[in-house]
Amino acid sequence: MSHRLLCGVLLVVAATTNPTPSQQPGQSDSTPRATQAPLRWSQLPALPDPIGYGGPFVGSHKQALIVAGGANFPEAPPWQGGDKVWHPDVWILSKSDRTWRKGDGLPRPLAYGATVSVPAGMVVIGGLDKVRCYADVFLLQWNNDQKQLKRRTLPDLPRPSGFHSAAAIGSKIYVAAGQATADPCTAHKDFWVLDLAEKPGDRHWETLPNWPGGPRIKTGAAAQKRGDSTCFYLFGGEQPTRNTSGEIDRAYPTSGFRYDPATRTWTAVTDAPMSVAAACATPLGQSHVLVFSGAPGPGADLPIADRPPFENTVHAYHTITDTWVIASNMPTGVVTTGVTWWDDRIVIASGEVRPGIRTNRVQVAEAVRQTPDFGLVNYSVLVLYLLALVGMGIYFASRERGTEDFFLAGRRIPWWAAGLSIYATQLSAITYIATPALAFSTNWTVAPMSFTILLMAPVVVKYFLPFFRRLNVTTAYQYLEKRFGYSVRAFGSLSFMLFQFGRMAIVVYLPALALAAITGIDVYASILIMGILATAYTVLGGMEAVIWTDVIQTLVLFGGMLLSLILIIADGDSFSNLFAEAESANKLQLLSGSMSFTEIATWSVLMGGFLLNLAPYTTDQAVVQRYLTTKDEKSAARGIWLNGLMAIPGVVCFYALGTSMWLFFRAHPQSLVVGMKTDEVFPLFVADHLPVGISGLVIAGVFAASMSSLDSSMHSIATAFTEDFYKPLRKTTRTARGDLLVARIVTLAMGIVGTGLAVILASYDIQSLFLFFQKVLGLLGSGLVTIFLLGIFTRRSHATGVITGALASGGVMFFVTQYSPVHTFVYPLIGISTGVTVGYLASLLIQAPPRDTRGLTYRSLESRS
Repeated sequence: MSHRLLCGVLLVVAATTNPTPSQQPGQSDSTPRATQAPLRWSQLPALPDPIGYGGPFVGSHKQALIVAGGANFPEAPPWQGGDKVWHPDVWILSKSDRTWRKGDGLPRPLAYGATVSVPAGMVVIGGLDKVRCYADVFLLQWNNDQKQLKRRTLPDLPRPSGFHSAAAIGSKIYVAAGQATADPCTAHKDFWVLDLAEKPGDRHWETLPNWPGGPRIKTGAAAQKRGDSTCFYLFGGEQPTRNTSGEIDRAYPTSGFRYDPATRTWTAVTDAPMSVAAACATPLGQSHVLVFSGAPGPGADLPIADRPPFENTVHAYHTITDTWVIASNMPTGVVTTGVTWWDDRIVIASGEVRPGIRTNRVQVAEAVRQTPDFGLVNYSVLVLYLLALVGMGIYFASRERGTEDFFLAGRRIPWWAAGLSIYATQLSAITYIATPALAFSTNWTVAPMSFTILLMAPVVVKYFLPFFRRLNVTTAYQYLEKRFGYSVRAFGSLSFMLFQFGRMAIVVYLPALALAAITGIDVYASILIMGILATAYTVLGGMEAVIWTDVIQTLVLFGGMLLSLILIIADGDSFSNLFAEAESANKLQLLSGSMSFTEIATWSVLMGGFLLNLAPYTTDQAVVQRYLTTKDEKSAARGIWLNGLMAIPGVVCFYALGTSMWLFFRAHPQSLVVGMKTDEVFPLFVADHLPVGISGLVIAGVFAASMSSLDSSMHSIATAFTEDFYKPLRKTTRTARGDLLVARIVTLAMGIVGTGLAVILASYDIQSLFLFFQKVLGLLGSGLVTIFLLGIFTRRSHATGVITGALASGGVMFFVTQYSPVHTFVYPLIGISTGVTVGYLASLLIQAPPRDTRGLTYRSLESRS
């Protein structure tokens, strides 16, 4: 049913480039090569053993790179009668001294097991020697101060295993079993998981569903994101069987599988371009898996002494488009070894370079990005656009006579311009970049959230707008003073300003980061350009400049989005199986009938989306201020309705663009940058595939979205500070000119603060902490909604009660976000219901002086008309 809702939209997208059914991506005779070489190779000091090892355990912990165990032929190669020898040696390379040292760690000579590096240490899993396989599992932990390696025992595997693979997802270790004894024909297909987050006495291996097909050994495995989930990927391997003569026949399947922990199901993925048996694999970026080398390679039918070296090709698998490309070439192809991340680099230690021959080389790969050339024409378009915005600020500066003009544009804004400005205020550059990326990486199940903006329009127009217009306020929080007193006004205004402080830096920094990666524009230059210019035209032109630049920016945003969609369509050839391909990959799903509280479900998207939108459209000064810039209440209502109506075609276009980009890059996987972030997909398409000049205009649209969010934040903070704090404290010594000067000074200060915070984020790379800070501050949003709801819809609520409810809402929300698995869309249901319930009960239980609420609640509103 859901895909029919999209047929009208995606019928246009049906012309997008795609392979014919007989030749799917990743299944062609020649694997495409990535347009950018993402790896730069070097070497660490060679292992002290001059021969090197096959099957060593390779991992890292804290400051140490660890290589343990392994097997080799120290006397002579196998075709000359040399015996294979297993080793218990443990070699440690510390960052502090850069020399290998020998340590204790393995209880016995051991090789051909699996290793997973987690924050707690290096997990060594199973393995074998000449006689048998083992089920031992233990944790190696490096103490950098004492220069010692400690071994801690973990629960044994359910049964012995060798030549298996493993990967970690969070605290859980997943193991795809190999052979049970020294005989490779004892391969079994058990799949186990161990949760290290459990208490030591409760830890145990759980048996999970088996992967499709037969048992395998020497598989490659890695964990990587796929849209909004992280999955376990299993590639290639070897399938040994014993024939009637007692000899071992070996098959090398190229098929691979994906295990989704959320659904506990396996799904086949596109076959690898070549045999990747005994290869090692690791994630890179947000959606690529690198697979290094593979056996048996060319010459497998030759006598072992004559076989050539193993392939040195590095393949990259993209989890979203399910495609393969050649990412790079290793200096030396190696198999039967491990790979780990250490010192922000990929390390592959030792391994076999050809059958029976090892190397002691330690190869290091560093992920790099080529700096693209944005071009003179694109820069010219961008510069002209930005200068035009500053020119608008200069023009509107001449029309300002006081704070009424600076804050509310003299209430002379047309309704349609106010509506476009509301839309632009809520559409940040993060949304502009991330929404198509969301459809690209997942499907349409989150899209109904944007539909709730239209449902919000009648609620705002009927229940909230009249108070803001008829009470003749400048900030939303002036209503709170009239209803509850100044303390609640100050609480609400301060909560808003704190949230905007966090938001300002994020809406500038994150888009600048994406632009720097794709266009080559320096991230600091992007931040400074956006910050300085947005501050300049906002300080000069006030609210009138903010709104009219928002209007232009909205047109540029929509124009760039539509133009990108049209050009993707024009680039390709249509074919009749488009819908089948998109639907088979679950790209068209719009509705989810799940009643889950922990996963995306339509009920929570709609209800949670409605309540999430309730905060900005009813309590956010940056939005409410637009309601007050029109000549009357009717005009403001028309602007609100326009914003709501724009949300529908906007979300359809954004998601259609994301789906079409998935189709495009599925057909052209070499156009993706190996290791890229998913949110970079739209800027990548713009920079690489739009005509010169047009790409500059669309990138200007991204700048526009960032500046639109920044100017709204700095201007609304200045409004809230001046109206809610400065004027009440300076009632008798103010002048109109002095108030306007203060407003401009505060706006300038906010622009400097927002730009400075974004530069700090770029300098120290602490965006994850800052996003957490913003998330914590965002918890105040439900509390603020609580105060307005209690003020408008109840008569008995008072200041102490509503502040108690707001604080209770924030406390419960903080607990839920940190210690509960419920999905983000459920947060506002919990936060607002808690705040309203606690706030109302507190108002009933706590005595407070009565206040006159005539004209301040919905039931008595008409007395103010």
